[in-house]
Amino acid sequence: MKTEKLVHIMDVAQGKAPADLIIRYARVVNVFTKQIEEMEVAIAEDTIAWVGKPDPEKPRQALAIYDAAGKFLIPGLIDAHCHIEMSFMSAIPFARTVIAHGTTTAVLDMHDVCNTGINCMHSFAHELAGTPLKAYLMIPPCVPGTPTLEEAGANMTLKDMQEAIHLPNARGIAETMDFNRVLEHEPEIMSILAWAQEQNLRIDGHCPELRGDDLQAYIAAGILTDHESVSLEEMLEKYRLGMKVILRRGSLQEPVRAGDFTASLPDTGNVLLATDGCIFLDDILDKGHMNRALQAIVAEGVDPVTAIQMGTINVARAYGIDHHVGSIAPGRKADLVLVSDLESFDVAEVFVDGKKFNDENFTVPAFKYPDEVLNTVKLGEVSPATFWIKAPVDAGEVKVRVMTIIEGTVATREDHEMLAVKDGLLQPDISRDLLKVAVFDRYREAGHHALGIVRGFGFKQGAFGGSVGQDSQNLAVVGTNDEDMALVVNTIREMQGGIVFAAEGQVIARVELPIAGIMSDIDPRELQQSFKKLHQSLFAMGSQQDNPSFDLSLLLTCAVIPELKITNRGLVDALSGQFVPLIME
Repeated sequence: MKTEKLVHIMDVAQGKAPADLIIRYARVVNVFTKQIEEMEVAIAEDTIAWVGKPDPEKPRQALAIYDAAGKFLIPGLIDAHCHIEMSFMSAIPFARTVIAHGTTTAVLDMHDVCNTGINCMHSFAHELAGTPLKAYLMIPPCVPGTPTLEEAGANMTLKDMQEAIHLPNARGIAETMDFNRVLEHEPEIMSILAWAQEQNLRIDGHCPELRGDDLQAYIAAGILTDHESVSLEEMLEKYRLGMKVILRRGSLQEPVRAGDFTASLPDTGNVLLATDGCIFLDDILDKGHMNRALQAIVAEGVDPVTAIQMGTINVARAYGIDHHVGSIAPGRKADLVLVSDLESFDVAEVFVDGKKFNDENFTVPAFKYPDEVLNTVKLGEVSPATFWIKAPVDAGEVKVRVMTIIEGTVATREDHEMLAVKDGLLQPDISRDLLKVAVFDRYREAGHHALGIVRGFGFKQGAFGGSVGQDSQNLAVVGTNDEDMALVVNTIREMQGGIVFAAEGQVIARVELPIAGIMSDIDPRELQQSFKKLHQSLFAMGSQQDNPSFDLSLLLTCAVIPELKITNRGLVDALSGQFVPLIME
């Protein structure tokens, strides 16, 4: 900050100079005291200069006045853990969309785009830096998420981490998701964690169902947060041991009511709120973002001002940015949100850097990605025979492991079913919703691929796939027959990324995702319509999922979330981190 600007801010605070903007008649939520009072907020350039009661005898001067008409003024919301890429929007349209819903700051884990290539991550960070969204980047240490179980487009080393930490607004280390590598003292991950501690970097965690001594060892490695607990007892254990527990609220069901958790705590200062990127594009556009998360936890019994703290000052303190954002106080950025009430959190107005935010003043120049970021699908052409699953018998039945989707969650369940064998090949059973699933390494022409059986997609004909399989962003396809599965994969190859549904030898619908094979920079409403057409095609074929594309992306291939997953290397027991055979007998 230049000296002249600092002096101007102080002069406005002292009433020696007119403010650029004064917001009047607002019920200001104080996240330090939990009080709500009618106050004025004076803004100098992009910074809050003064907050206080107006003096009728000596009114403050301003170049512009905004009448809040008694609405609640809260700090700009902060997403404590976000994956932009899971929205399928690139940085610029994402920023425009979420700021309109009051999310002005986000702590971003770039794990997804990094898996497509380190160069892709660097380009994405630079696109993001050109937006008004205050993005604090966490550099992913686990790429691939489980390197002994899958391939990706990158393999992050200590050297890569040391280079990436110099990206704009990088703050620390993203979720250390392969906790088995940490507990086994795998050399590469341990060198990254040791370096991060030497550099005083914050380290995020990811440790579902980790308890007892193993949890304490994981925390002792310097890991500060977790957002993946599956029970109240697990959350309380982590909180008592000093972890910052992040409540995830988006489009999915969560295992613990927020009010039950907060009621068990003497203090909620280490409870943070995030979307984790687990929020459908439809829901962001039509219902909201972090304001929707606030609405959810208040409905679950959390005091509204406590909820606001979890989505503002608690996050800011956790990541060492509370001198910039997270509160309505002098010296903080003038990122402010007017809401009609503290239950719905419907947004009436957003101010970013002291200016009203709207589409008209969102003047971010288009970002041009290099060709290498737009050409990340490199696997060779496939044929229907690629999807044959050979059985140990020529005819009859065999018992197989089935990956069953638990709708509305991020988890799957391992079930066991008998499937028919014909001419030595395992057969799907459409009547029982037992479909084939395949995952391909999309970053190499002749990489590995694996086959399995999945239940939960529900369509009766065709194949559905995309280059969006978390976390490696490999190409996953589910189908009733081999011919349509091959058509889907080959179409995605030609598109250089996207999601496709095909049936009876014809491509029925597609969504193009050319940026790293996982994102689009088109207008979000146009993107929404493409997904709507895609999903309607699946629903017409019998699918009853809430969001088939989200399930395809998150539920099948993320080998660090229980129970049974599939990577390009095979079926994985996510808790043990071990491969298991598809055919059991």
